Amino acid sequence: MTRVTVVADGEGAARRTADVLANHINDARVRGTAVHIALAGGSTPRRAYELLADMQGSWNHVHLWLADERCVAPGDPAANATMVDESLLARRRAESGPHLHRVHGELGPEDAAWLYGIELVRAIGDRPTFDLVLLGLGEDGHTASLFRGHPAAGAREAPVVGVHGAPKPPPERVTLTLPVLRRARFSVLLATGASKADALAGVRAGDERLPAARLGDTLDEIVCDEAAAGG
Repeated sequence: MTRVTVVADGEGAARRTADVLANHINDARVRGTAVHIALAGGSTPRRAYELLADMQGSWNHVHLWLADERCVAPGDPAANATMVDESLLARRRAESGPHLHRVHGELGPEDAAWLYGIELVRAIGDRPTFDLVLLGLGEDGHTASLFRGHPAAGAREAPVVGVHGAPKPPPERVTLTLPVLRRARFSVLLATGASKADALAGVRAGDERLPAARLGDTLDEIVCDEAAAGG
Protein backbone atom coordinates (compact mmCIF):
# COMPACT_ATOMS: atom_id res chain seq x y z
CA MET A 1 0.00 0.00 0.00
CA THR A 2 1.31 3.43 -0.94
CA ARG A 3 2.20 5.68 1.99
CA VAL A 4 0.99 9.26 1.58
CA THR A 5 3.05 11.87 3.43
CA VAL A 6 1.33 15.26 3.52
CA VAL A 7 3.36 18.20 4.81
CA ALA A 8 2.51 21.86 5.19
CA ASP A 9 4.39 23.31 2.24
CA GLY A 10 6.95 22.82 -0.49
CA GLU A 11 9.87 23.22 1.90
CA GLY A 12 8.54 20.41 4.06
CA ALA A 13 8.08 18.21 1.00
CA ALA A 14 11.66 18.92 -0.07
CA ARG A 15 12.95 18.00 3.38
CA ARG A 16 11.03 14.73 3.47
CA THR A 17 12.26 13.87 -0.02
CA ALA A 18 15.86 14.68 0.89
CA ASP A 19 15.54 12.50 3.98
CA VAL A 20 14.32 9.53 1.93
CA LEU A 21 17.22 9.92 -0.49
CA ALA A 22 19.73 10.33 2.34
CA ASN A 23 18.46 7.23 4.13
CA HIS A 24 18.96 5.07 1.05
CA ILE A 25 22.44 6.49 0.48
CA ASN A 26 23.42 5.89 4.11
CA ASP A 27 21.98 2.38 4.16
CA ALA A 28 24.02 1.43 1.09
CA ARG A 29 27.16 2.92 2.65
CA VAL A 30 26.65 0.80 5.76
CA ARG A 31 26.15 -2.31 3.60
CA GLY A 32 29.20 -1.46 1.52
CA THR A 33 27.24 -1.64 -1.71
CA ALA A 34 26.59 0.67 -4.62
CA VAL A 35 23.25 2.45 -4.77
CA HIS A 36 21.55 3.33 -8.05
CA ILE A 37 19.03 6.17 -7.88
CA ALA A 38 16.93 7.60 -10.71
CA LEU A 39 16.19 11.28 -10.18
CA ALA A 40 13.24 13.40 -11.26
CA GLY A 41 13.89 16.47 -13.34
CA GLY A 42 11.99 19.72 -13.63
CA SER A 43 11.78 22.43 -11.00
CA THR A 44 9.95 20.67 -8.14
CA PRO A 45 12.81 18.50 -6.80
CA ARG A 46 15.49 21.22 -6.98
CA ARG A 47 15.15 22.23 -3.32
CA ALA A 48 15.32 18.59 -2.20
CA TYR A 49 18.61 18.19 -4.07
CA GLU A 50 19.98 21.35 -2.48
CA LEU A 51 19.18 19.96 0.96
CA LEU A 52 20.63 16.58 0.06
CA ALA A 53 23.90 18.21 -0.99
CA ASP A 54 24.55 19.08 2.66
CA MET A 55 24.73 15.39 3.57
CA GLN A 56 28.20 14.55 4.85
CA GLY A 57 30.48 11.65 3.92
CA SER A 58 31.66 9.83 0.84
CA TRP A 59 29.29 9.33 -2.06
CA ASN A 60 31.66 7.17 -4.11
CA HIS A 61 29.08 4.39 -3.99
CA VAL A 62 26.26 6.58 -5.33
CA HIS A 63 25.20 6.34 -8.97
CA LEU A 64 22.66 8.93 -10.07
CA TRP A 65 20.57 8.44 -13.18
CA LEU A 66 17.93 10.61 -14.83
CA ALA A 67 14.33 9.44 -15.08
CA ASP A 68 14.08 11.57 -18.20
CA GLU A 69 15.96 14.19 -20.14
CA ARG A 70 15.28 16.84 -22.75
CA CYS A 71 17.12 16.60 -26.08
CA VAL A 72 19.12 19.79 -25.73
CA ALA A 73 22.82 20.62 -25.70
CA PRO A 74 24.96 19.80 -22.64
CA GLY A 75 24.73 22.61 -20.12
CA ASP A 76 21.49 23.95 -21.58
CA PRO A 77 19.35 25.46 -18.78
CA ALA A 78 16.46 23.23 -19.90
CA ALA A 79 18.45 20.04 -19.34
CA ASN A 80 17.62 18.03 -16.24
CA ALA A 81 21.32 17.23 -15.90
CA THR A 82 22.01 20.96 -15.61
CA MET A 83 19.51 21.28 -12.76
CA VAL A 84 21.01 18.29 -10.93
CA ASP A 85 24.50 19.68 -11.43
CA GLU A 86 23.58 23.13 -10.12
CA SER A 87 21.50 21.99 -7.17
CA LEU A 88 23.45 18.94 -6.05
CA LEU A 89 26.74 18.09 -7.76
CA ALA A 90 28.24 21.59 -7.81
CA ARG A 91 27.68 21.84 -4.07
CA ARG A 92 29.58 18.61 -3.46
CA ARG A 93 32.59 19.02 -5.73
CA ALA A 94 34.90 19.24 -2.71
CA GLU A 95 33.54 15.86 -1.59
CA SER A 96 33.94 12.45 -3.23
CA GLY A 97 31.13 11.28 -5.50
CA PRO A 98 28.43 10.89 -6.63
CA HIS A 99 28.59 9.75 -10.24
CA LEU A 100 25.93 11.18 -12.55
CA HIS A 101 25.07 9.10 -15.61
CA ARG A 102 24.10 11.78 -18.10
CA VAL A 103 21.77 11.25 -21.04
CA HIS A 104 23.38 12.45 -24.28
CA GLY A 105 20.23 14.20 -25.40
CA GLU A 106 22.15 16.24 -27.94
CA LEU A 107 22.31 13.08 -30.09
CA GLY A 108 18.55 13.03 -30.54
CA PRO A 109 15.88 10.81 -28.96
CA GLU A 110 16.67 7.44 -30.57
CA ASP A 111 20.46 7.47 -30.31
CA ALA A 112 20.42 8.96 -26.82
CA ALA A 113 17.88 6.38 -25.60
CA TRP A 114 19.83 3.51 -27.16
CA LEU A 115 23.10 4.59 -25.54
CA TYR A 116 21.48 5.20 -22.16
CA GLY A 117 19.84 1.80 -22.28
CA ILE A 118 23.19 0.13 -22.97
CA GLU A 119 24.83 2.03 -20.12
CA LEU A 120 21.98 1.11 -17.78
CA VAL A 121 22.15 -2.61 -18.61
CA ARG A 122 25.93 -2.69 -18.25
CA ALA A 123 25.77 -0.99 -14.87
CA ILE A 124 22.75 -2.69 -13.29
CA GLY A 125 21.93 -5.79 -15.36
CA ASP A 126 19.69 -7.11 -18.11
CA ARG A 127 16.58 -6.26 -16.08
CA PRO A 128 17.67 -2.91 -14.64
CA THR A 129 16.34 -2.46 -11.12
CA PHE A 130 16.94 0.83 -9.36
CA ASP A 131 17.34 0.94 -5.60
CA LEU A 132 15.30 4.15 -5.54
CA VAL A 133 13.32 6.11 -8.10
CA LEU A 134 12.19 9.67 -7.42
CA LEU A 135 9.50 10.90 -9.78
CA GLY A 136 7.64 14.14 -10.27
CA LEU A 137 4.06 14.71 -11.34
CA GLY A 138 2.83 17.00 -14.08
CA GLU A 139 -0.46 18.86 -14.01
CA ASP A 140 -1.62 16.55 -16.80
CA GLY A 141 -0.67 13.41 -14.86
CA HIS A 142 2.58 12.70 -16.68
CA THR A 143 5.66 11.42 -14.89
CA ALA A 144 9.21 11.33 -16.25
CA SER A 145 8.50 12.01 -19.96
CA LEU A 146 5.60 9.57 -20.11
CA PHE A 147 2.60 11.52 -21.35
CA ARG A 148 -1.04 10.52 -21.60
CA GLY A 149 -1.86 9.02 -24.98
CA HIS A 150 1.78 9.05 -26.09
CA PRO A 151 3.42 5.86 -27.44
CA ALA A 152 6.26 6.06 -24.90
CA ALA A 153 3.76 5.58 -22.07
CA GLY A 154 2.94 2.15 -23.48
CA ALA A 155 6.51 0.99 -24.15
CA ARG A 156 7.15 -2.44 -22.64
CA GLU A 157 10.40 -3.86 -24.04
CA ALA A 158 13.19 -1.27 -23.91
CA PRO A 159 14.23 0.24 -20.56
CA VAL A 160 14.71 3.64 -22.21
CA VAL A 161 12.90 5.15 -25.19
CA GLY A 162 13.02 8.31 -27.23
CA VAL A 163 10.07 10.69 -27.22
CA HIS A 164 8.91 12.80 -30.17
CA GLY A 165 6.13 15.35 -30.06
CA ALA A 166 5.90 15.70 -26.29
CA PRO A 167 3.07 18.08 -25.36
CA LYS A 168 5.48 20.12 -23.24
CA PRO A 169 8.53 21.83 -24.72
CA PRO A 170 11.00 20.69 -25.78
CA PRO A 171 9.15 18.09 -27.83
CA GLU A 172 12.08 15.68 -28.16
CA ARG A 173 13.06 13.79 -25.00
CA VAL A 174 14.40 10.55 -23.57
CA THR A 175 12.65 8.66 -20.77
CA LEU A 176 12.80 5.55 -18.64
CA THR A 177 9.82 3.30 -19.35
CA LEU A 178 7.08 2.19 -16.97
CA PRO A 179 8.35 -1.40 -16.53
CA VAL A 180 11.70 -0.07 -15.27
CA LEU A 181 10.04 2.47 -12.98
CA ARG A 182 7.70 -0.19 -11.59
CA ARG A 183 10.61 -2.55 -10.86
CA ALA A 184 12.38 -0.13 -8.52
CA ARG A 185 12.99 -1.43 -5.01
CA PHE A 186 11.57 1.82 -3.64
CA SER A 187 9.78 4.62 -5.47
CA VAL A 188 8.63 8.08 -4.42
CA LEU A 189 6.29 10.50 -6.20
CA LEU A 190 6.79 14.17 -5.30
CA ALA A 191 4.00 16.69 -5.93
CA THR A 192 3.63 20.24 -4.64
CA GLY A 193 1.27 23.12 -5.35
CA ALA A 194 -2.45 23.46 -5.97
CA SER A 195 -1.91 23.04 -9.72
CA LYS A 196 -1.04 19.37 -9.09
CA ALA A 197 -4.12 18.63 -6.96
CA ASP A 198 -6.33 17.22 -9.72
CA ALA A 199 -3.56 15.04 -11.13
CA LEU A 200 -2.62 13.76 -7.69
CA ALA A 201 -6.25 12.94 -6.94
CA GLY A 202 -6.33 10.95 -10.16
CA VAL A 203 -3.18 9.06 -9.22
CA ARG A 204 -4.55 8.21 -5.79
CA ALA A 205 -7.84 7.08 -7.35
CA GLY A 206 -5.99 4.80 -9.76
CA ASP A 207 -7.06 6.57 -12.95
CA GLU A 208 -4.82 4.69 -15.37
CA ARG A 209 -5.42 7.21 -18.12
CA LEU A 210 -2.71 9.09 -16.22
CA PRO A 211 0.77 7.60 -16.73
CA ALA A 212 1.72 8.33 -13.12
CA ALA A 213 -1.25 6.28 -11.91
CA ARG A 214 0.09 3.24 -13.77
CA LEU A 215 2.80 2.94 -11.15
CA GLY A 216 0.00 1.45 -9.08
CA ASP A 217 0.91 -0.42 -5.94
CA THR A 218 4.60 -0.40 -6.88
CA LEU A 219 4.65 3.23 -5.71
CA ASP A 220 5.92 3.17 -2.12
CA GLU A 221 5.39 6.78 -1.05
CA ILE A 222 3.72 9.96 -2.22
CA VAL A 223 5.23 13.13 -0.76
CA CYS A 224 3.02 16.19 -1.21
CA ASP A 225 2.16 19.48 0.40
CA GLU A 226 -1.30 20.43 1.61
CA ALA A 227 -2.04 22.36 -1.57
CA ALA A 228 -1.36 19.35 -3.81
CA ALA A 229 -3.29 17.10 -1.44
CA GLY A 230 -6.31 19.35 -1.91
CA GLY A 231 -6.25 20.56 1.68
